[in-house]
Amino acid sequence: MLVPSEVRLRQLLQVISICLCITQTVHAGTVSVKVGVAKIAITPYGPNPDWHGPVTVSGIWGERFTDANNNDRWDAGEPFVDDDRNNALDPHSKDKYDGIYLAGFGGPGEDRLATGRHDDLWVRALVLDSDGTRIAIVSLDLIGYYQRSGYYGVDEARKLLDPGLGIRELLVASTHNHEGPDTIGLWGGTANSDGKFPLYLHFIDHEIAKAVSLAARSVVPVRMKLGATGPQLSPALQNLQTRTAGRPPKFFDEELRVMQFIGTEGEKKHKAVATLINWNTHPESLEDENTLLTSDFPGAVREAIEQKFGGLAIYISGDLGAVEIVGDNGQGTRTRFHGRDFPVTKDNKSKTFTFERMQAIGHDVADAAGEAIARAEWSSVTGIETKKADMRVPLDNLGFQSLLAKGILGRMPGMDALGGPDVMSTVHVIRIGDAQIVTAPGELFPEVFYGVKKYSRRDCPKANSGRPAEPSVFSAMTAKYKFVFGLCPDELGYIVPGYDFRPPIFDEKGGVKEADDACMADGVPTHYHETNSASSQLAPVWACTAARLLGENTSQEPACAALPLKARP
Repeated sequence: MLVPSEVRLRQLLQVISICLCITQTVHAGTVSVKVGVAKIAITPYGPNPDWHGPVTVSGIWGERFTDANNNDRWDAGEPFVDDDRNNALDPHSKDKYDGIYLAGFGGPGEDRLATGRHDDLWVRALVLDSDGTRIAIVSLDLIGYYQRSGYYGVDEARKLLDPGLGIRELLVASTHNHEGPDTIGLWGGTANSDGKFPLYLHFIDHEIAKAVSLAARSVVPVRMKLGATGPQLSPALQNLQTRTAGRPPKFFDEELRVMQFIGTEGEKKHKAVATLINWNTHPESLEDENTLLTSDFPGAVREAIEQKFGGLAIYISGDLGAVEIVGDNGQGTRTRFHGRDFPVTKDNKSKTFTFERMQAIGHDVADAAGEAIARAEWSSVTGIETKKADMRVPLDNLGFQSLLAKGILGRMPGMDALGGPDVMSTVHVIRIGDAQIVTAPGELFPEVFYGVKKYSRRDCPKANSGRPAEPSVFSAMTAKYKFVFGLCPDELGYIVPGYDFRPPIFDEKGGVKEADDACMADGVPTHYHETNSASSQLAPVWACTAARLLGENTSQEPACAALPLKARP
């Protein structure tokens, strides 16, 4: 969110940056940059030459069953063929129906099985190559993924890559799509069964590796341009973001960021090879009654960008913690998108949250991205700088511990290696030209990214837990254009600032209950996000790890000094 003084500062920095770029070009020369791209459909529907698992009569992938009530989905009690290949990968699959349970709303027992396909889900890969360094950025139209989770995960995909491709870093991010398969386990048919489909997860790993391989083998010389916009410059973005149930503070990362790569030789000369869009809200514009597979509005964004500029578009979600698309949970008042009115039909989600509305929202976001590209600046590149560090947090969510014990939740990264209730992930910092990228392994609250001291809630002093404020990662980033890749490389849930973290209440019989806010009497909602957070320590550990990677001395930061020794970066 840019205030006027920050806008003036950015304008000044633009002038300074242009001068610096010229100086670097004169003295350092130009290092060539190459980019390769690929996309592969991962829609679990219909024929696919890479899919060797079962397909139901409706075309949805899943174990075959007798559809006794002719509703195009499996229902409890209907006979099904228990595929031994699923059981071999995951023993918890035995005697459980394995199919495409849609993820993202409710929790265990949601029982929202896919019944068809509206549009495709994709794995999209972008390989960057400069001065001997080669990295791969991958976007998945999924709720989330893991680096390693027993039999599946990014590490399994990496094993399938030819070492000769020279991929130094493999960054896999999920858009957090709420209309795709359950890849985590939380959204199965009953409270005691998970929604994972082992054969499909195995398939995803293979398609990640295939897309990266194709992209790496198709690199071409390019130039890079960078841009950014927000609601002030692009009115199409105004009032698209809301806070979950109105949870304070009313703060959003409003900035939409773009990278575009333009070919410099041959048939690609002067043409867009790839466009990366980085924006920050939940892709759940169709809400929880839809049962058709779709990539939601990010798919419409990509389609519009590709039609306008050519090349391949990649959408990466940013710091979307507690930030939802307008209309979700009844939040927000905007009902006009891309020149059309979409009035709310009371108590009728199917008439309110339509595919036409979803596409119109996507086209508004694409229009803003196009405006950012129109104002974008060329950025010289003198190589790719990569840094990373492991981060370790205690798995103190008792509900998650219970779900793990039952085999419902997928094994979280690092659990096996650590041999205890701790989870590990990785924070990456990438520098390429005037762009800096930081990754976050979950749904990062925007105030944690921008700085809790400045952007904490002011409505209820008694709600403050007393935990120290996490350092601003945004302020520690020194590049002109600051990208944040959320749900990368893991989905560990919400990354909630410590001062406002209220642990959920849990017991085995009653399950998880959201904690009350200290100002509930004033209309502040209960603390939903903490029920879906792996750890109360995610925010400080992530922020301290990222800030240190960015060159900050975090030893004097109270939030960092307060961490247990094993969790300190």
